[in-house]
Amino acid sequence: MRLLELTPHRIILISYLILILIGAILLYLPFSVNKPIHFLDAIFTATSAVTVTGLIVLNTAKDFTFLGKLIILFLIQIGGLGYLTFTTYFLITLKRKIGLRERLILAESLNISEIYGLVKFLKKVFPIIILIEFIGTILLFFPFLFKFKDFNFAFFAAFFHSISAFNNAGFSIFPDNFIQFRNNFFINFIIALLIILGGLGFYVLDELLLYIKKEIKMLSIHTKLVLLSSIIFIFLGALILFINVFNWSDLTFKEKFLISFFHSISARTAGFNTIDLSRFSEGSLFSLICLMFIGASPGGTGGGIKTITMVVILLSVYSYIRGYKEVVVFNRSIKDNQIHRAMIILSLGFFYTTFMALLLSELEEKPFLATLFEVISAFSTVGLSIGNSQGLSFCADFSNIGKLLIILTMIVGRVGILSFMLAIAGKEKIRYIKHPEARLYL
Repeated sequence: MRLLELTPHRIILISYLILILIGAILLYLPFSVNKPIHFLDAIFTATSAVTVTGLIVLNTAKDFTFLGKLIILFLIQIGGLGYLTFTTYFLITLKRKIGLRERLILAESLNISEIYGLVKFLKKVFPIIILIEFIGTILLFFPFLFKFKDFNFAFFAAFFHSISAFNNAGFSIFPDNFIQFRNNFFINFIIALLIILGGLGFYVLDELLLYIKKEIKMLSIHTKLVLLSSIIFIFLGALILFINVFNWSDLTFKEKFLISFFHSISARTAGFNTIDLSRFSEGSLFSLICLMFIGASPGGTGGGIKTITMVVILLSVYSYIRGYKEVVVFNRSIKDNQIHRAMIILSLGFFYTTFMALLLSELEEKPFLATLFEVISAFSTVGLSIGNSQGLSFCADFSNIGKLLIILTMIVGRVGILSFMLAIAGKEKIRYIKHPEARLYL
């Protein structure tokens, strides 16, 4: 009976599974594709869209019809905002009452610890998200129109990529992704900005808007830490990548600069690329793996273990080495349970991805680094891939079992490794007995 209890974590997991199944059925039907496809590939594509990953085993531009692309876009939008967020907003619009249980589930799906003011928060944030995607569409439309000379295609491309970028999905209707735009500063900037805004988290976006409107006098510690950590990770990643691309003689300095910054941003869960990733050295690929593993910030459209989790761990290590009794950031101490949670998320994420990479590397007989890159990309819902000879993701050459393991990894990454484990384990069993302490030598 414990396995049948619908805890908030299980409801979130089940909602994603149902959405993936519906999406897979729609994508498998003849009106969605230009050729017959395997149902497993439809499941893979639907999972990649719902989990806003972007790994592809079918060519989005060529293999799907216009209606198929719209279905993928719809799955990206619902998956990025969160199925429960999406449905709750429309229940609010229809003036349906949202109970305590629904608020707890919604708070868990948004990675927010408090339920106070949650409905009011959602009412404000949802229109902001739609506005950002609309502005992104308008800004991308004009350079696409100048490039392709086709009004309808330019508008749909702008609309598709604005939603895909903000939701950190990485899906593109261009056969070469964004390689053809690698020297276009404006398009690189708009796509990167949409990725950043989507990855900051809905709570941060709301607070920044309140701060700009001067409704609040100062930003919270969380928002400050998200902004600071995001800037540091972006510039540090760009610097490491620039060192690699600096010696590429076939590119201009402008292209090298844009490639470095764009991929440093895209690696933190977006998945767009402006260069063939197989050109990067092993050191640069490992740097991208680290950026992907860290991911975006809590409560946003991105995945990974989250920037705040990484910052808390780094601050904990620093405090321990310095002999401090508490972990402090911006003159505020971090709770022990938050430090404990961060350590658990890091440990679970590390062990899961390492085990899965080793398993797939042996199962598929593929190089370990390339396999690890694909696994981390799936786990962190990024979508970057070193690719295969057909221009698809590296995992497109995997066996059916290998693809199923990547599908599982994308789902685990979108739900969250800790939430997934809690969904499997069920409700916590409260213990009233305190055991004697063990003496260990570490």
